[in-house]
Amino acid sequence: MAASRNAESLERRQTRLDDQRSRQAASGDAESPEQTRTRIDDQRARQGASRAAESPEQRQTRLGGQRARQASSRDAESSEQRQTRLGSLRARQAAS
Repeated sequence: MAASRNAESLERRQTRLDDQRSRQAASGDAESPEQTRTRIDDQRARQGASRAAESPEQRQTRLGGQRARQASSRDAESSEQRQTRLGSLRARQAAS
């Protein structure tokens, strides 16, 4: 599977991802609020179990990757996006 993904064209990859997003959106639109809540609760439970089972080295690797992705994302954001992000952060902090 990885070899075929490496060989696909940028246009074909974009089409595949767009189709996947459309299917996910349609699936989400058909979900009741209870189903959404159940799905999210299940995801959180799986994530919690996975994190509880990880070794200190795995945790460091996961957190290091997360920090790198956040830094890369922040490097790429525009000044308007930065202002929006910081405004949202301040609002969340004020609400807590």
